[in-house]
Amino acid sequence: MSEPRVVVLGGGAVGLAFAAAAKGLEVRVLESGPPRPAADPDFFDARVFALSPGTRAFLEAIGAWRRMPPDRIAEVLRMDVRGDDGSSRLDFAPPAGGPLAWIVEGNRLSRALAEAAAENGVTLLNDVAPKSLQAGASGTRLERADGTVETADLLVGSDGVDSWTRGALGLASTAKRYPETALVAHFRCEKPTRGVARQWFRPDGILAWLPLPGDRLSIVWSARGDLAQDLAALEPAELARRVRDAGGAEAGEMVLEGTPAVFPLRLVRVPQVVVPGAVLIGDAAHGVHPLAGQGVNLGFQDAKSLAEALATRSPLERPGDIALLRRHERARRADVDAMQFVTDRLEWLFGLEAPLASRFRNAGLRLVDAAPLGKRLLVAHAMQ
Repeated sequence: MSEPRVVVLGGGAVGLAFAAAAKGLEVRVLESGPPRPAADPDFFDARVFALSPGTRAFLEAIGAWRRMPPDRIAEVLRMDVRGDDGSSRLDFAPPAGGPLAWIVEGNRLSRALAEAAAENGVTLLNDVAPKSLQAGASGTRLERADGTVETADLLVGSDGVDSWTRGALGLASTAKRYPETALVAHFRCEKPTRGVARQWFRPDGILAWLPLPGDRLSIVWSARGDLAQDLAALEPAELARRVRDAGGAEAGEMVLEGTPAVFPLRLVRVPQVVVPGAVLIGDAAHGVHPLAGQGVNLGFQDAKSLAEALATRSPLERPGDIALLRRHERARRADVDAMQFVTDRLEWLFGLEAPLASRFRNAGLRLVDAAPLGKRLLVAHAMQ
């Protein structure tokens, strides 16, 4: 008897992680982009992710973590969060003394996951554009733009926040455009970061510094209005000066490396992520504000949950059965809803310009910092 077939639309990190984790299935990953280059460049990828301990454990279990070059990974040993009054702060580290998170590059993470998926017998096809899709309990039929037809017992949509799969399945979604635009850039620093990630809630947005290996750091400046575009247009030395001053020169002098990138920020809610024969995971299923750095971790936990649900299905259940898919959906709903609520409310709170708003939010930071139990709960959630 042949193994059930699963087709994954989207060969990004989350889709590849699911493919590497899926056991007892024939998995084909269809990616619209070109094949990745034979080798990754020496310079640091513009995309970096903060991976939680829970995500690291998942990547270790599917054989991806050991494929990551250790010298390209930075540990986050402490988090330093500052309010906008110059004195309020929240400072925490994991209770056991280990890392809070690991900062990794997107290209090297995807390569490691692709290799782990290949070891699991997964087929990866690039330059594949979908044309039409029909999904049902008895299976799915995907027609590609080149006329090729893919049939499967289950289709997994992991094709990003602007998911084609979501639209093709008729799954409703709501999107909220945040007033910030994110600027992402890497810098070489005068002072070592010593594993400290920093975040400032500022009147003009939220600035985060993430440690990179050596004397480098990556920033995400979720800036209000046109500030992100204005910053990206600055000469490299002037941008470095602005970032240095915004962070109180915590890393000393800074030198821009590479080209800054700018992207809009959205909250995307998808009330239903499953239909008979198909399921959404990762950014196709939910979009969150990056201030907590948890978007990719939510996606990896989606991949883990779905792989486990398929592996533990009863002999009478097919991969596309709606009852099985809804078990996965329920298992993920609370975690996704909680993260979306917290990040959305924090963005709202720190965006308020009312006279008492600043005093209220900074008092909240000080209160949490003084409450050991509250800090432990925050750390425990961040490490899932």
